[in-house]
Amino acid sequence: MSSADLKALYLAHREEIQDYLNRQVRCKDTAADLTQETFIRLSEQLGRTPIDNFRAYLFLCARNLFIDYLRRERHRKGEVVEPTELQALEQKTPSLERTVIAQDQLATLNRVMQRMPEPCREVFLLARGEGLTYVEIGERLGISPKTAYSRMVRALELLKLGMSE
Repeated sequence: MSSADLKALYLAHREEIQDYLNRQVRCKDTAADLTQETFIRLSEQLGRTPIDNFRAYLFLCARNLFIDYLRRERHRKGEVVEPTELQALEQKTPSLERTVIAQDQLATLNRVMQRMPEPCREVFLLARGEGLTYVEIGERLGISPKTAYSRMVRALELLKLGMSE
């Protein structure tokens, strides 16, 4: 990866990483420092390990840096950090990596749905969104249940193809 690619990643994700860290540490300067460290770690990791999802990697790295920061701050204040406290912190919410991946998948699903022909999308949303049967969909749309079924099959094919891209 070139320095231009790294700069593009920085410009694309710096603000959201810094916002996340600012919510955690509640100090803009510390959040800015941890954000810089996040991108330094990314640059050090490039070439060593393949990274499939840079955004997820950045959030995971930022979370780990926040946990390290929390440990240092408590140690500096003379507080004992219990391992169970850190485990509780990690278990409060799904991992950032999972959250980011889910957001990316949802965005992809939305793009695929928008490209889908209207009849297929309409049947898919009625079947999966409202839980209607093919008979009920047919009655609502004025089509046969068999047509509703064939549109659903096509919608699922398009989703499978679009999500795998």
